[in-house]
Amino acid sequence: MIPGTRTAYSVGWSALLVALAACGGGRSDWVVPTPPAQKAGQPIHITGVVRYYALEGGFYAIRGSDEVTYNPTNLPPEFRKDGLRVEAEARRRRDAVGIHQVGPIVDLERIRRR
Repeated sequence: MIPGTRTAYSVGWSALLVALAACGGGRSDWVVPTPPAQKAGQPIHITGVVRYYALEGGFYAIRGSDEVTYNPTNLPPEFRKDGLRVEAEARRRRDAVGIHQVGPIVDLERIRRR
């Protein structure tokens, strides 16, 4: 074997494995909404389906698997699709009121498709 070849070979394989992990194996598909959630309020985990409601000019909410309809203040545009299954980390806002009156108002900390 040529001197130093084993080290170069090991470094090459290590670099390939790191690159593959970065491309998909350890990828994060979470989206952090803008504006970010306020740090006030009870943290909650939501799994459910985005629904469009044609009330009060129309809006999107998340119908949770717990049968609660959550009214997000910062749902990103790419998640405003009726029937989209999502998972989200949020903060329940007991200090806020809204005109939709479908359920608790939440600030999304992060959200992803399911």
